[in-house]
Amino acid sequence: MAKEQKGKYFITNYEIEAMPPSYSNYPPSLLKAMYNRMLIGPGAEIPETDVAATAFMLEPGTNYGAHAHLRPEIYIILSGTAECEWGDETFTAGPGTVTYCPPNMSHAMRVTSAEPLSAIIVNWAPGGPPEGFTGDAVMLDA
Repeated sequence: MAKEQKGKYFITNYEIEAMPPSYSNYPPSLLKAMYNRMLIGPGAEIPETDVAATAFMLEPGTNYGAHAHLRPEIYIILSGTAECEWGDETFTAGPGTVTYCPPNMSHAMRVTSAEPLSAIIVNWAPGGPPEGFTGDAVMLDA
């Protein structure tokens, strides 16, 4: 991969990172299969208080169980496929799929492709309250 480059308003050729060994009530087996890097947002490469964009990846076969969080979330699927449950709707997500998840709505996915599922996740603090960024997601079936 080419060398990472950053500017005040861009980042390119970035690498994503393994999740820390503990996060909220997530099981260690899930964290070992999950990678991310916040590119825009609070404390990110491009600092912003009201919106966040995170590069995200799940290894093949990963079951990212039902979870919810305070902030709304958009997934933009770049590669791989997954069976998804967003609230009471189920669907297959693949490259080009864009999803919306309102705050506190249960959502889950199981990677079904032989390749990792890669996405960009966009979150924001509706109306500006930054509390939406401070609470961790919580696994609902833990």
